[in-house]
Amino acid sequence: MSIARIALTTDFSDESRLAFGTAASLARKFGSELLLLHLAQLPPAVLSPWPEVGPYFIPDEAFAEVEKRLADMAREECFAGRNVRSLVIRDEGVEGFAHAIAEQKADLVVTATHGFSGVKRILLGSFAEKLLRAVACPVLVHRGETGAPLSVQRVYVAHDFMPASRPALAAARFWAETFGAKARLHFVVEHHASLYDYAKHMAGTFQQYLESVKVQALERFRRIIAEEWKGIDAEACATVGRPADEILRESKSFGADLMVLGTHSRSGLERLFLGSVTREAVSRAPCSVLTVRC
Repeated sequence: MSIARIALTTDFSDESRLAFGTAASLARKFGSELLLLHLAQLPPAVLSPWPEVGPYFIPDEAFAEVEKRLADMAREECFAGRNVRSLVIRDEGVEGFAHAIAEQKADLVVTATHGFSGVKRILLGSFAEKLLRAVACPVLVHRGETGAPLSVQRVYVAHDFMPASRPALAAARFWAETFGAKARLHFVVEHHASLYDYAKHMAGTFQQYLESVKVQALERFRRIIAEEWKGIDAEACATVGRPADEILRESKSFGADLMVLGTHSRSGLERLFLGSVTREAVSRAPCSVLTVRC
């Protein structure tokens, strides 16, 4: 796994600037090129007022001011010594933004959790959520009240043992190994899903069944750590409850400064609902969150 190019989003707000220190420190750590992106959001009526006619022609001069502002931002002190390119994306919304990120072959996107709305700005609350679904590469959602560099000492990852969720586990291993961080692997036994599985067997009490699932999960984690996480200070845990609540509680108790989650997970009796769970975890997380497309 390599991170040769990092895309950093900004809407020029103070909130979006909080992610700059994280992006700059990661670029130094990985020796990455930085791509500073801004969405010059155009209303749909401007892009295509009449389908049979096509979009209005907007001269490049109309974007000169925002392009200069973004270029000036790319030369700020926090980016000193890094190769930073600025790019204004002219599009209606997230889909165009994601397309530009793919075209630029970014390996990682860094974004803040929120910003302000506006024709020339990004709404980084709902925007961040849409970005998680639209972008193919991992997205790091910065969480913090200062623009300090990201310090990765404890990596938390939620895992449900489904093959489709393996990329998130591999990403957590990569970040823990790269930063020499301690890691915690966590499985959540979800009541509702487990109840249906229990009903198929009806062996012992439901509580005994939940405990047996936890024991099996811990044993699987032990094998994964022994075989795939050699040289990394990693531990495992399994808890019972609502996935989003358990993820937030466990990551907080672990003192995680980086949470790793998959953005998709197949349905099944051993599942984490990582579609809705990821969305809730990102909005409530006590630390920065790395989301990985699974």
